[in-house]
Order: sequence, then C-alpha cells, then structure tokens
Amino acid sequence: MSSDAMLDTRTARYLAASVLLVFLVQAFSAGADAAEIRIASWNIYWLASEDPDHHRRKAGDYLKLARYANDLDADVIALQEVDAGFVRKVFPLQQYRIELSRRHDTRQRTGFAIRKGIRYRRLPDYRELSTKWGLRYGTVIELEVDGRKIDLMSVHLKSGCHDRDLDPPGTRSCRELKSQVRPLESWIDRRLERGRAFVLLGDFNRRMDKPGDDLWHLIADGDPKPIYRVNAGRKPQCWNSRFAEFIDHIIVGPIAEKAVKPHSFEELTYAETNYHRWRKRLSDHCPISVELVF
Repeated sequence: MSSDAMLDTRTARYLAASVLLVFLVQAFSAGADAAEIRIASWNIYWLASEDPDHHRRKAGDYLKLARYANDLDADVIALQEVDAGFVRKVFPLQQYRIELSRRHDTRQRTGFAIRKGIRYRRLPDYRELSTKWGLRYGTVIELEVDGRKIDLMSVHLKSGCHDRDLDPPGTRSCRELKSQVRPLESWIDRRLERGRAFVLLGDFNRRMDKPGDDLWHLIADGDPKPIYRVNAGRKPQCWNSRFAEFIDHIIVGPIAEKAVKPHSFEELTYAETNYHRWRKRLSDHCPISVELVF
C-alpha cells in the first residue's frame, strides 16, 4: 500500500472516530440535561386526628411511616386523609414543604408533600369536587420542572361505590360519587383545551379496571383528547394482594403521558403482613408512584 493510501485510511478512521465521539458526547449531554421527577400518591389512613375508633398510632408507628416515606423516595407525594399536625411526623419540615386543602371543617384533607428544592406554585383548591357537604376539595399545585410547567391535583373521591353502576346510581354513595364526575371531567377538559400538562392522582375509591367502568368511561371519553391511567391493567400487591384492583390511580394527559418513564410505575408495599393489626397503624393503602422525564 502506498504512503498516500495509508494516510487516507488513517484520516478516514480518525474522522469516523471523531464523529462517534461527538455522537456519544451529544447523547450523554442529552441524557444529563433530562430532568427526572418521581410523583407519588399515598392515602395514609386517618393521619388526621386521635379519634380512638380510627387513629391508634404510637411513636414507633410514625417512625415506620417516616421510613416508608424515605423508601418511597418521591419528589412530590399527593396525600389523602391527612392533617397538618400529624403529617409533619411523617414528612419532616427539614425535608418537605406541605400544602394541604384549606377546607378546615373536615379532619381528612387532601394535600401534597413536596421535597425542598422542587419549584412549585400553590393554586386555589378545587372546591367544585365538594358537591355535597363533607366531600373533599382537590388540592392543586403547579410544578416547574426544567422550565416546563405541569398541574397536579390530589383528590379523594366519595367512598362506598367501588364498582357499582353510576348510571343510574343505586345507592347514596354512588349518587354522591356520580355528582363529582362532572367537575372532575371539567378540570381535566380545561387543561386539555389549553394544552396544559397535568397529573391527576389520589384515592378515587373506584376500581377503574372493571370492564366498562362508568367513572372511567365518563372522564376518559376522548373529547377533546384522550387521557391515560399509568397503573391501568396492573394488579395491586398491597397487603399480600388483599385487594383485587387499584382504587388509587395516577392519571395523565397526553403531554405528561409522553414524559412517563417506561416501566417506572411502582407500588411500595409494607414489610408488615398482618392487615388487621397494622392497617390503622400504617395504612390500608400502599403508596404508588411513577417517574416523569422531561
């Protein structure tokens, strides 16, 4: 081979290696620039008063809950059945900011625990969900993640109508749950119409995986755009799979759906196994979470 040919070969190899190096640097930089945030939902049974019929926790139980909160390792946790004085025992001031519904005539409020350093703005409570006295407000915040804004609402809908028909509703619980459907859909639709990213999460008290479920069919009608349940089709493992289907859900619009990291949905289960002994000391619900990448 001539010296010129050898030079051309070396030059080609050098250029190819340079192109590969640039590609790898760009790929690494793109990954490094991606902002990731883990969002969770946790109904912490009656973390709201020392009513002896419900609240039976001792100091050690709060320590257990705090350890589970640490294991959850979420940046933002939508909370249900909580109140300010007690939630601080699980999510300490040094690590979290707490935003709770401003409805003070109930001991069970919705809210958020937000890891310090996360940028957010508190928005007005969604009072429209309280269609009857005693039904809970939604707590709403606007997160800012890497310059992108996303609305989150923590909800706790009416209990007692997990899988019965809503049309026509046959019980008082089902009638009250159905009355919350329209305001829930309105909150979703306004964000879809405005092109807003959003996550709606919490205790819906509804088994939406049931084929033809009324509530899911009504709020996910595809008009103006489709919405998605992150945990659709999954089976809960909480309390040794005591419950056949989830009633806690994480719902996202089309913008947030694109940000959901594949296979990132998780359910954190407890090491304790005796449901009847522990459900009022820990919770009858296990926290669920998902990771978003922007």
